[in-house]
Amino acid sequence: MTRFSTVAFVVTTTIAAISNVPIATGFQLGSSGRVMWEDNCDYADNNYRSVPGIPDVCGDVCADDSTCTHWAWNSYNGGTCWLKTGTPSTKKTTWGVNCGAQNGLSALTIDYRLMASAQLHSQDQANQCQMSHAGSNGSKMVDRIKAQNYNYNVAAENVAAGQTSVESVMTSWWNSPGHRANILNKDVVNAGFALANNNGCSNYATYWTQDFGREA
Repeated sequence: MTRFSTVAFVVTTTIAAISNVPIATGFQLGSSGRVMWEDNCDYADNNYRSVPGIPDVCGDVCADDSTCTHWAWNSYNGGTCWLKTGTPSTKKTTWGVNCGAQNGLSALTIDYRLMASAQLHSQDQANQCQMSHAGSNGSKMVDRIKAQNYNYNVAAENVAAGQTSVESVMTSWWNSPGHRANILNKDVVNAGFALANNNGCSNYATYWTQDFGREA
């Protein structure tokens, strides 16, 4: 899957305080944002393959298998991923089982120019103790990536403050429709991620930036 729209989604409150009911409880880091999963759910039928493993690997296996559209995990034989095909409309609540579905997008490529842009902006936010898409010098996201010699055709940015782990910030972004649209936008192919800390801030100590793009 890819991730995002050409318009940055501006947050006015910390993503840690998003009021939406969470739709997922985890983020598959190894799949570059291609998959999410939930606890205590399962899909009926459509099993075509099983793979031994822990829940965290099921999404990666599914994302790398062109037949797989969704999956479930249970403790059978010490842990088994059940790969499925078809529509995930058969989802049901099942305690002790994890399940997830992918969005059919390719993995993003880490671009170190976007990483540099994201890091500078996270540090700027931390220095100012303020979460914002605007830099303290008035810069916009597109100004910052151009300054890193990334000549974009499509670009977008997610920012957040207050989360203490990659999983928690990714889950917060995923649970916010605008940020999730950025993550899943099919028109971007590169990404850069960054975190800066400032324990001297009275509001949030962590400041996250996620930049996406496609070069012209």
